[in-house]
Order: sequence, then structure tokens, then C-alpha cells
Amino acid sequence: MALDKRLVRFERTGPDEVIHEMLTLATRGDGSGWLNLKPLVAAEDRPPEPPIFKLFTARGPAVPLGTWVPGHHYRDRWQPTSVGLQHAGGRHASKLLEQRGVTEPAGWNRRQDHIKRGLVYELPEDQDPGLVLEFLMDAMTQLSGFPLSGRWLAVILTQP
Repeated sequence: MALDKRLVRFERTGPDEVIHEMLTLATRGDGSGWLNLKPLVAAEDRPPEPPIFKLFTARGPAVPLGTWVPGHHYRDRWQPTSVGLQHAGGRHASKLLEQRGVTEPAGWNRRQDHIKRGLVYELPEDQDPGLVLEFLMDAMTQLSGFPLSGRWLAVILTQP
């Protein structure tokens, strides 16, 4: 399955293009696309990650990765919109986020908070994409093991 990939670089204060893409994917409702969100980090700013230890560590990636998948039908069943976040924040990331003032929006259902596989939420229908993007950026900033620049990369993946 070949995927079309569109990259959108943006500053935290200017996510309009990304929000538009999210609304477009959500309107389809067919599961043909999703969004990955990454902080833009210069190579010299990344903490070292020895590859051999990656196999044996229980932590997620040093540079966090957020994923948003709009609600869609799959095998005659509705799959709700979901948000995932891989991070190196350690155990009980949701508690750490709450301590740092980042709380999941009302109506979100936390499905997973795993040290390696990350956080996963199911969202209510018609959730505002701007709110989703804001939560992801706040959470990734708090769970990153190093300061982030405030510049982001949205990778919009769609099936042709």
C-alpha cells in the first residue's frame, strides 16, 4: 500500500494549515489518512541514544512522536478518533503531565499509559482538532527529556 505523504512545518502560533488538514481527514471518515506530529530538533540538540541499549530499555523515543487518527469505519464498526503519544517520560506519564499542568481534555478516554508504547486516548466525536494539536504539543513538550524549540513537523499520510 503506497501512501501519499505531505509535510507541514509550523510554529506553535501558526497551526492553521495543520488544523485544516485534520478537518479534511476527519470529514472523510473512511480511515484513509492520519497525522504524525514531531518536534523539529536539530541533530546537535538531540540527546544521544546508543542503539544497543534501545533494545533493552523500557522507555520510548527521546524525541516524542504524536499520532492522530480520525474516527472511521473498519469492518462495519465505528473506530473512534484516537491520539497516541510515544515519549521518554517514563512510568505513569499521565500523572506526570497532570503534575505539570497538562490535563487531558474533557471526554477523552485514556486507553493506555505504558512506559514503552506510550499514551493512547479515544476521543469524543467532533473533537476540535485545534484542541487535539494543542494537547499534543503541550504533552510532548512536558515529556521530552530536553527543551524543544517550538517548531513542529506535521506528517499527513493518506491513501490515494
